[in-house]
Parts: sequence; C-alpha cells; structure tokens
Amino acid sequence: MKKGFIHLILFLIGVILVNCNTDEIDKIVEDAIDDTVEPNWKNPTICDTTCCKEENVNLLKNGGLERWQTFPFLQATDWLLFDDDVKVQMNRNIVYEEKFSAKMQSREIGSTARIDQLISVYPKQKIRIRFKYYVEQWKPKGARTYCYFRTERAEKYTLSIDELEDIYDKDTYHIFRGGGYGLAYFPHKLNVWLQFDETIEVPSTAHYFVFGINSYCGTTIYIDDCHITDET
Repeated sequence: MKKGFIHLILFLIGVILVNCNTDEIDKIVEDAIDDTVEPNWKNPTICDTTCCKEENVNLLKNGGLERWQTFPFLQATDWLLFDDDVKVQMNRNIVYEEKFSAKMQSREIGSTARIDQLISVYPKQKIRIRFKYYVEQWKPKGARTYCYFRTERAEKYTLSIDELEDIYDKDTYHIFRGGGYGLAYFPHKLNVWLQFDETIEVPSTAHYFVFGINSYCGTTIYIDDCHITDET
C-alpha cells in the first residue's frame, strides 16, 4: 500500500515537470534560493554583533525592586529586609527607573534600616557591584554597603573581618563596609540620584556573597537598579 502511494506521488511530480518548460523550472529554483537565509559561515568576515555579544546577567534577583510580597508583611521579593518597625518600604514616588524603589528610613536613635541578598560566587571571580541611591535626609552615621563573603551558605561560615583585612587593602575593604574605595560611607548629595559602582575579586575560599546596604540613625535613602555581574 505504501509503495503504491509513493509511486503515485512520483508519477504526479513527473507529470508536473514534464509540463513545465525549462524557464519555469529555473524560476522555481531561483525562488527557493531567494527564500533561503545564507548561513553565516559562508561569509565569516561579516558578523551580526547582536548574536555575538551577550549582556552580563544580573546575579541579584529582583534587582530593580519591582516585585513586593504582601504576606506576612510588605517585603521586596528575594530580599531580606530587617524590618522590625517598617524601616524599609516599597516606594513609588522617588524612583530611578520603572515603578518602584526601596525606601530605607531609620529612627533617630539606635536604629538601622537594612536590606540584603545572598548570591553564589566562585573563588577569584571578579564581581561588579552597582546600584543607584538617592539621599533624602543624611545624619552623621549616614548609609553604607554592608557585605560579607561566606565559605558556605550559613551565617556561621562568614569570613571574619580579620580575614578580609588580610586579603584586601584598606581602600578595597571599604567596599564591604563602606561607600567605595577609601570611603567609610556613601558620598552624598541631597535629592539627586547617585551611583555606587565598584569591582572586587572574590576570596579564594568564598562561594557565597551577601550584598547588603545599611542606613543609620535618622538617615533616609532610596535604593534602585541594583546589579551584581560577573566581570571575570
């Protein structure tokens, strides 16, 4: 049955070709060639850069702080907010891009607004840390990054201050507990968006990095557009 069907198809094709003149057959072939995309390997000197370049992936989840969960309380998805009295809030009024930012507002005395996220890294990896911040109110203790490296996920495996100071010089160390190279706190101007942008190397024993930002004692800042990318 199958052989009979195949023979019938071949017979019909033969009839069509017999009734086509040479010009018509050539036209069919030309049309088929015109509809075919030329493979890139036939002309290796030409390359579409959109297919050759890949943007560095953000290792942070919800880096734009656009997603917030409502239960058991309002909190940025994938972030830890140390929020005993609602010091970190979703904000829609002062935003760098898209719809939301995180407002960090600590009380005047004995209070820290803090937000952080743990990501996987690998030894000797170069990571670029960048985010936008907007200072609405600045007090003497201000705001700064507050970051950690860990050998394992659990907090007890966090590399100590002594270990970090042995690995990094005093300027680089301030990336973890400060506002950038040589600065204990963020450089600041009121009511304008500024950018933190530093690149560091992961210690040879580290496999996790906790990216955190702290705001102290009456300081009010807004955080948006957070990125950590692999620059190795």
